[in-house]
Amino acid sequence: MSQYDFESNYDGDWDDGGEIAWNESDWQRYLRDSDKEVSRFIAVYNSVREKNDRLDEAAHLMGWDHDDWSVMEDEIGFSEETSLDELEEEEAFADSDPYTIHKHPVYVSTTALYVYLRASWEHLMRHNQAKPQANLAWSYCTSLADGERHSILGAQSLDLGDYQLAICHFKKSHSALNESLRLNRLFEHHSTKILRGYLEETSLRMHDIREVWLRVMQDCRR
Repeated sequence: MSQYDFESNYDGDWDDGGEIAWNESDWQRYLRDSDKEVSRFIAVYNSVREKNDRLDEAAHLMGWDHDDWSVMEDEIGFSEETSLDELEEEEAFADSDPYTIHKHPVYVSTTALYVYLRASWEHLMRHNQAKPQANLAWSYCTSLADGERHSILGAQSLDLGDYQLAICHFKKSHSALNESLRLNRLFEHHSTKILRGYLEETSLRMHDIREVWLRVMQDCRR
């Protein structure tokens, strides 16, 4: 995912949005398509998560590095059984749709990975006889929210060409993510096997979120 090609593919040209006379229904459809794109990234990422270059491979399958792309069939896993082929058939974003932050690779990838983190934690807690302390659960959820919020603001800053501001937001995201990593290890579960698998999967995704941000920050400093 080198590097997502921010400057060449995403110019942050917001003037084009003013020429589109969309109504509320059009934008609601657009937001639903954005959710489909996030789900598609989750499925794509899960299909290549065993590979060392999974971020680059996922970006390739999402079509972020070329126009013509294909995907492999897989299931999202923690939610409903939706295959990559089914998601492809839904054709989330049409070529004629306007460009907004919802299409930015950093927004799509980090939002998708955070969706997975929240969903997997909720699933773990719903099937956990060892209930977590309220302050621990609150602090963990807060750290996830802070990390995602600053990541979205960082992507927005990238889109507007404010690269130094983007770096500042991604630094705040890093701090929140470090807290998420720390707190995540404090949860207990009645099944050691389930907890071990949960920690393995969530740690993998948290470190990949960090890798995305590090690549972006490196590009911003060039």
